[in-house]
Amino acid sequence: MSTQIVQVVSRKNGELKSQKVTASPYEFTMATRAKWEMVVSDEDVKIKAGEFKKINIKEIHLQRDMLATPCALSHHAIASVLKVGSKDGNSLIEDNRVIKYAYIIGQESGKIKSGDLLAVLNIFPIMFTREATIPTVV
Repeated sequence: MSTQIVQVVSRKNGELKSQKVTASPYEFTMATRAKWEMVVSDEDVKIKAGEFKKINIKEIHLQRDMLATPCALSHHAIASVLKVGSKDGNSLIEDNRVIKYAYIIGQESGKIKSGDLLAVLNIFPIMFTREATIPTVV
């Protein structure tokens, strides 16, 4: 596995932050046991068909070494969840994280209401199959 220098771009206090780190790919094993977490809107939002938006969701606490992937099925008639985001921005999988945002795309124009089920996350525990290298600032 090759180590390389990559630029990590994140947002801190509303400002873009860029940092070069040495990182390497690593392998993991994903468990066959998983759980579902609901992605629920925490605000009222108007959206248009084809529009991409970041919205607040009710917090989901994700333990370290857990991988979250949105379910492929659509759970809301107006929008689909593409990704979710942590309230602390970029973070390592070895850390506990709090998911607070959903990045959605409008399937049709309409309104999403606070409390609407937007999606379901598949939460898988993982185990590293070799010693992972922690990214280091260059």
